[in-house]
Amino acid sequence: MFGGIGSFITSEVSGVVRRNVTVYGLFGLAALLMLCAGGYALNALHTVLALRYGAVAASLWIAGGLFLAALLALGMAVIVKNRRRPPRPAATAALAAAPLAAKLIGSRLSWRMAAAGGIVVLGAILGRQIVAGGADDDGEA
Repeated sequence: MFGGIGSFITSEVSGVVRRNVTVYGLFGLAALLMLCAGGYALNALHTVLALRYGAVAASLWIAGGLFLAALLALGMAVIVKNRRRPPRPAATAALAAAPLAAKLIGSRLSWRMAAAGGIVVLGAILGRQIVAGGADDDGEA
């Protein structure tokens, strides 16, 4: 009975992994094609500008545009990096700890083991909150 369940779970997991690999592979191919299309469009723009203003001026216009786009991307990255993240609610940690708590309550362990498990879960929750708070403080300095 358990062998059938195990093989079913294995087949489901391998199907999900195969699907994710396919999806991310297609995303990568799309990104590569967009990059090539962007390069081709820049070459066409350079040709048009070269016919109108000369080769040196066209190269300077393209370089200036790329430099401006890089500065814009850098500015957006700095803004996103310095934005404060919303605090994580304690409910998320409680939901993560719920299966362990249910197992401890439902089992026939002694109260000492249940207390030790509760202390471990509480320590994990507090440690996560302290580490998350420390990461935000480091970004502000």
